Amino acid sequence: MNENLSIAVLTHNPNGDWGDVRPLIEQQGYYEKWGKSINLVVGQTVLIYISSNIRQIQYIMEVTNVYDDSIDVKLIKKLSREQSQLLSFENLKKHGLKKGTINYILDNNRQLYEYVKSVINDDTIKEKKDKKLNIKNIILYGAPGVGKTHNYQNLISMIEEGKSQNEIFYTVSKNLHVDLQNETFESIKNEKRVEFVTFHQSYSYEDFIEGFRPSDNGNIELEDGIFKNIAKEANSNIVDSFSNNININFKSVLEQFQLKFEIGSKLKTYSNNSEFTISKYTDKSIHIMVNENKFSVSYLPLEEIYNSNKIKPINNPQDVIDALSGRFKGLATYYYSIFREMLLFKEVKQNSTALKNFYIVIDEINRGNISKIFGELITLIEEDKRDVYEVTLPYSKEKFKVPSNLYIIATMNSTDKSIATIDIALRRRFTFLKMKPNEDLVHVKAKELFNDLNKFIKENLNEDYMLGHSYFMKIESDEDLEFVKEYKIRPLLEEYFYADEKKYNDAINILNKKSQDD
Repeated sequence: MNENLSIAVLTHNPNGDWGDVRPLIEQQGYYEKWGKSINLVVGQTVLIYISSNIRQIQYIMEVTNVYDDSIDVKLIKKLSREQSQLLSFENLKKHGLKKGTINYILDNNRQLYEYVKSVINDDTIKEKKDKKLNIKNIILYGAPGVGKTHNYQNLISMIEEGKSQNEIFYTVSKNLHVDLQNETFESIKNEKRVEFVTFHQSYSYEDFIEGFRPSDNGNIELEDGIFKNIAKEANSNIVDSFSNNININFKSVLEQFQLKFEIGSKLKTYSNNSEFTISKYTDKSIHIMVNENKFSVSYLPLEEIYNSNKIKPINNPQDVIDALSGRFKGLATYYYSIFREMLLFKEVKQNSTALKNFYIVIDEINRGNISKIFGELITLIEEDKRDVYEVTLPYSKEKFKVPSNLYIIATMNSTDKSIATIDIALRRRFTFLKMKPNEDLVHVKAKELFNDLNKFIKENLNEDYMLGHSYFMKIESDEDLEFVKEYKIRPLLEEYFYADEKKYNDAINILNKKSQDD
């Protein structure tokens, strides 16, 4: 961008008399005889604002020739999706754009000039990225009671609140006590941006990614697993956040359709010569009655038709057949009739979709067969592979990639012998944060006992077996302490020193000594 000349903003309406000239600009790298309404000079930087339903600055160009009523411009750079989103009409208004035409010399509005300049120079984008935790795969591990569950919630809350990476990792690794912003975590749960799963010996790829499972009607059907579902939601959020004008998604349209057309409602076919009746809704299809015949209209092809309409309009049943590559040919009329009604709920609106983070929390990750559960996705979860690399899933044959706004947070018990099954592939792709007992969080009544037992355990086993502070955090009375010692600590010591009676007795003596002193 030429720093010595004023920056101009020119508007292009892709639905106007010129048509959409963007493909031509990108193909040939210049545009001749661009109409001008303001004075410009050779060498001047020009930003191209795309109006109509786009309303974004999308190109940086430079004036190469000036005529009486037009200019020639050459392409300097096509802005990234993120830059264009930051230079949308709504964001320009927030940073000083005044009412009236957008065709003006940008230097006349210093506030807006500085904002646009920072976006074009990537300063604003860099600042936004600096606030994000770039490490997407994290395992919290430690002995029982060190607060792994508390810390995964704390970790998610701090990511959402834009804490720096250094602050997040320092707080979590030191196991510092931070009051959870419960409203933050609860908000994420309510928005269904976090999923929780526990791995075990029987957990499989089919549960996690996709697989064939029996349905309620007894048929074997392909179903998406928990990871695939949340990855699809996260990816949809990325797409929507970069689209300045978006269509209401299929799920929203379907919900409105079901509200309007209750069971027993009648619809007309494309030719209006016959009617059919909505007889049932399931989680996968709409059941219809045509005279005495029953048919099932699946949501999956309906969604495919809905999305195809964004690229090429669906105007008749033949378009439905073409969109579905010939599948469902016999029911094309009914698919089209339902789709046509759904379009009535479709509206275009100015994008207010913010880019958000999604989270999947895997408890006891080391108890599952990780290589089997993740399958081919073990490569895709790497930070530098997100949004870019994709694989073809073996069952559905769908293309699948892991989005960059999905965090994988796992917990692991360091005393569990199955920790040895964590292979190199997983270790390389996850950042491990060790949780240690925090003496400051132990109730004063139990602090001395806590320290003495942990000193003994560390000397005779190792620090991975030390007692967690959560055992002693809710001690309100001597009775509470005795209960914890008898029913929580004693069984743990029995397990730790099962093969060594002498050390077990020594540990029990430490446990009982405090009661005698009291």
